[in-house]
Amino acid sequence: MCAVMADAMERTFGNPSSIHGVGRQAKRLMEESRETLAELIGAHPDEMYFTSGGTESNNLAITGSCLAFERMEGKGSVITSALEHPSVTKTVRNLRRDGWRTEHLDAVKGDLDLDTLGRLLSERDDVALVTVMSVQSELGYRFPIKEVAALCHEHAMARRGTDSDAASASYPLVHTDAVQAFGKLDVQVDDLGVDLMSFCSHKIGGPKGIGALYVRRGTTLFTTAAGGGQESGLRSGTQAVPLIVGFAEAARITCADREASFKRVSALKRMILEGLAERFDGLCVNARDDSSPYIVSFSIPGTSNSQVIRMLDEQGICISASTACSTSRADVPEGTWRVKHPLTLRLAGFPVTHWRYTYRVSLCRDTTEDEVRTFLDAFTVAAEKSLGKRAG
Repeated sequence: MCAVMADAMERTFGNPSSIHGVGRQAKRLMEESRETLAELIGAHPDEMYFTSGGTESNNLAITGSCLAFERMEGKGSVITSALEHPSVTKTVRNLRRDGWRTEHLDAVKGDLDLDTLGRLLSERDDVALVTVMSVQSELGYRFPIKEVAALCHEHAMARRGTDSDAASASYPLVHTDAVQAFGKLDVQVDDLGVDLMSFCSHKIGGPKGIGALYVRRGTTLFTTAAGGGQESGLRSGTQAVPLIVGFAEAARITCADREASFKRVSALKRMILEGLAERFDGLCVNARDDSSPYIVSFSIPGTSNSQVIRMLDEQGICISASTACSTSRADVPEGTWRVKHPLTLRLAGFPVTHWRYTYRVSLCRDTTEDEVRTFLDAFTVAAEKSLGKRAG
């Protein structure tokens, strides 16, 4: 991946919107990358739009689709889950402040409330968008996106039957934040039935600062930023070709090994949980059996996660209490530690105090058994020290 990015930086420095030779070369590389990514999710190249990452993709999908609906029907409703990424929850909150109705589906212990979704869709004819993430980023829950999409499309068909001439007859649209799923799970868009899907590069080992948004043909989105009209007018700004090339190469490598990696990482997750269970009687696993193997969330009552995380960091072992997007460190002086209270755990049905002793371990396709053993040994020492300090 680094080699193709370096080559693009050295030899393809043109603006892909320019008509001269260097610009055309940059555009060719960009469009080849677009084709690669589209093929990996079963999409058409013209359904793929490059962004700066998952956050921008989520913002564009939600705000852009709701602006389009509002132009036709006025302000409507948005339905989402209670456990979404901040880029979704805060965007939905902004819509609510602007006069939209919003509803949140419970997902206690990862069990998404589909009954409430069905009821809301039946009761309301103004639902513009349903947005539910594919894999919960802190706890690893895998949400039933196919079932969500099926309910929404059933509702849309009912609307078409009663008012087939209405411009809004294709609503509600279905969006999924697949940042934690792409490259790890099968996310073929036709199989899932989604209209919009966000994903990004750095979660699969690619460069940071680049992502993509899938927009099904026939779906109307309004742009949220004025500019030069790049990305077919949806997302203005000069495209970063080296990042795009790196994204496509990382995706190609990761997806080619996806099934084998899933099996290897699943075994490593079992190794971690079994090792912890042998060492700590009070171990609480915060995930379901069908959760993503790439995210390991567990709790050791009586420990202090800020103490344990600091001790592991001093040994070069990086774990967390929640996601980086959910942990605020901007106002914490260097050399000090504070773990932000993660709302996700409470919304998932865990006790209020659970966050103080919860840990999140991220695995990837390159994680080894030796690294897992090193982690288990180091974590055991750190956790026992923390337990001893609190007991004393």
